[in-house]
Amino acid sequence: MQGGGFYNRNSALQAANLGSALPLLVAAAGEVPADGAIIGIADYGVSQGRNSMAPVAAAIDTLRPRIGPDRPIVVSHVDLPSNDFGSLFTLIDEDPVSYLAGRAQVYPNAIGRSHFGEVLPHGSVDLGWSSNALHWMSRNPCPVPDHGWGVFSADPAVRDAIDAQLDADWANFLQARSREMRGGARLICQFMGRGPDSHGFEWMANAFWQSWVDTADAGLLTHAELARISAPSAGRSVAQIEAPFRDGRVSGLSLVDLAVVQAPDPYWAAFEQSGDAAQLGRVWADMMRAANGPSFAAALDPGRDRAAVLDAVTERLAARIAADPQQNRSYNVILVIEAVVAG
Repeated sequence: MQGGGFYNRNSALQAANLGSALPLLVAAAGEVPADGAIIGIADYGVSQGRNSMAPVAAAIDTLRPRIGPDRPIVVSHVDLPSNDFGSLFTLIDEDPVSYLAGRAQVYPNAIGRSHFGEVLPHGSVDLGWSSNALHWMSRNPCPVPDHGWGVFSADPAVRDAIDAQLDADWANFLQARSREMRGGARLICQFMGRGPDSHGFEWMANAFWQSWVDTADAGLLTHAELARISAPSAGRSVAQIEAPFRDGRVSGLSLVDLAVVQAPDPYWAAFEQSGDAAQLGRVWADMMRAANGPSFAAALDPGRDRAAVLDAVTERLAARIAADPQQNRSYNVILVIEAVVAG
């Protein structure tokens, strides 16, 4: 994600996405055993933290009457070492939306490691949360010369490689959580899924990619650089999510609930009220830059002015959307996982 707090300022879509999972988190906070000396909350894929404040606050407020005023709650925020943790801790320390505001005995920390491996001690997590993160893969499994996302490539071998990587990453994520979660702990996840007849997100993915193609055609990057671009993200189907539970690769965890729902589009809702196509273009373009710009720009040659390229792509994308406003169609996965209590 683009640093300097830019993602925090341009992630309204992600905030809307996680809303449908919040009631499940609150319900889980009211039901997990929570009988340890320290209560552990894990936030897998925190980014810069804006969209973690309300969920963590809701979880704490549900747990506190159950555990009393003095029991410590440790909140562990997990993301890659390259994440903008400075913006996260500034938000936690200074912003009125911080879950520390008015709440005592809460101790935040950050872990700069991939959540596709173990990041916390065995049996230390009572409640887990992950939003807008698990559609990101651990790596790009192959070159994708014809699109910015392999899942939209015309080459079936590329799409198969993406699905294989999604499968391996999902199994690794679950296996790591099976060791970190205490018996009876719950993990609530929300991330990009696939629809019944399409992946979803095609309109915006194609518009973003075409804006990069146009920028290359204008000479601001080479077509060789363009061919190296591939964002390591894709949605999962219900069958792909269920697979590790069904084939025995994951033990100690139970898939309690799973749903795929159409994702909200708060930008379109605002456009319907205002009719301002230019504003619709700006908010979409800034969001796409914040969420996907760094992974695209990583393929550019050393010495290339990445900010200038991103400025040009963002301008082209905003104009493209303003010229042809559409409602985005994509899908959210919402699921609840429980750690099995040893009998």
